Amino acid sequence: MASLRDIRRRIKGVKNIRQVTKAMNMIAAARLRRAQQKAESARPYAERLAEILQDVMASSGGAARHPLMAKRDVKKIALVIITADRGLCGAFNAGIIREAQRFLREQSVPVELITVGRKGRDHFQRLGCTIAQHFAQPSREVRLEEVGGVSKLIIGDYGNAKYDQVFLAYAKFVSVLKCQPVVVQLLPFEKPASAEKVAKAAYEFEPGAEQLLGTLLPQYVEVLIYRSIVESLASEQAARMIAMKAATDSAGDMITGLTREYNNARQASITNQLLEVVSGADALAKKK
Repeated sequence: MASLRDIRRRIKGVKNIRQVTKAMNMIAAARLRRAQQKAESARPYAERLAEILQDVMASSGGAARHPLMAKRDVKKIALVIITADRGLCGAFNAGIIREAQRFLREQSVPVELITVGRKGRDHFQRLGCTIAQHFAQPSREVRLEEVGGVSKLIIGDYGNAKYDQVFLAYAKFVSVLKCQPVVVQLLPFEKPASAEKVAKAAYEFEPGAEQLLGTLLPQYVEVLIYRSIVESLASEQAARMIAMKAATDSAGDMITGLTREYNNARQASITNQLLEVVSGADALAKKK
């Protein structure tokens, strides 16, 4: 049985850990509110921009073309993996990495990785995968200029035919209690089915449809990357909040168990001391 001093030391250590996990839980909860607002506000803009692109392409009768819509024989693929820089967020990073590995196993052509966040880079470096470019995880504010480096690299490489397809691996924010790791195609831009039909309304474009696509499609790609990053950030904070709450509760249960063990050990020690005193008194009485 552990000594009373050892048990006291363990109780003190667990209490210190509980203070840290409780603080991290509160910080993650505060950051989650801001990240969730960003994730939810990015969705309507991306959806509306997609609708505008559909209208432009439908009104042009499918004649409008852009390099980001070019379909080629698939000889090389780029996979953009968005993870966190830090751990202590439950299965958040592991879920994205698992989904990315599943995607890699299904491919029959070379795949180069573009990582955003240190956890994904470190994992695939250990596996010996080819990492074409690494970007640090953006700040909690996720400024567009931070996302611009990623989008410019992807648009440039695809336009130069370095890659024939580009995919995104990230955690889609569903709710505070649920995030869904997904791999979605980013490029080539798929012409919506509605673009092959007659437009619902007649549009006259100034400038022309192709010039509009030249402006809107790169913006749309940047918005999709921005949206995936802010959704991953919200998912990360939600996962960290839940993980730290579970750790705090587990620490409380451990403290309760250690306190009970300490009390039992202390009671046993007092009982032994009393027995020794009584035994000593009996021995003295018999000598007299």
